[in-house]
Amino acid sequence: MKFEEFKHRLSKLKNKSLPGIESHIQLAPTNRIELIKKIKTNNKTQDASVSLCFFSDSKNDVRMPLILRNEYDGVHSNQISFPGGKKENNDADLTETAIRETNEEIGIKKDNMIVQLKLTDIYIPTSNFLVRPYIFTLKNEPLIKQDNIEVIKVLVPTLSTLIGLKIHYGFTDKQKIKNPYFIIENHIVWGATAMILNEFISIIKS
Repeated sequence: MKFEEFKHRLSKLKNKSLPGIESHIQLAPTNRIELIKKIKTNNKTQDASVSLCFFSDSKNDVRMPLILRNEYDGVHSNQISFPGGKKENNDADLTETAIRETNEEIGIKKDNMIVQLKLTDIYIPTSNFLVRPYIFTLKNEPLIKQDNIEVIKVLVPTLSTLIGLKIHYGFTDKQKIKNPYFIIENHIVWGATAMILNEFISIIKS
């Protein structure tokens, strides 16, 4: 699928209902399925957002960056994720959060980003984040400049790679039970990132 066709397909999805929790559960960690269904937020739940940024490369193939987070003292340490993070007081809304975090983590500038679609909010019990995913298209192929403090590596798979992903089952991270996951460029992608990605795949293939 080329970039113009991809953008056209996104535009047709704006008024359609999303698969939401149904697609999330297919990739949800086994021990979190019931928690995800209930989405029990509380007064300490933090709002956050992530970006799915799609752009056309020199061959007119559609690509989207993912990041491998650095190791730190937290539940998402050393995991593949979308650029994003928690809402700060200065952010006007969660779209601005996604844009700011994307710029900070991989250097994509605000004036290159066009918001196209909001995906289903996802609650992450382990970090108590309520995450809103946004799909952006980029006006130009970005110069990726990763923040080496937060990011070890940037993956930039093609849209065809994403659409063709297969669900695997096995042990992920430090989990003691088998969970569903994707494999992208030899990296395991699981948890919230896989769940969000699965919803995107569901709607773009529909």
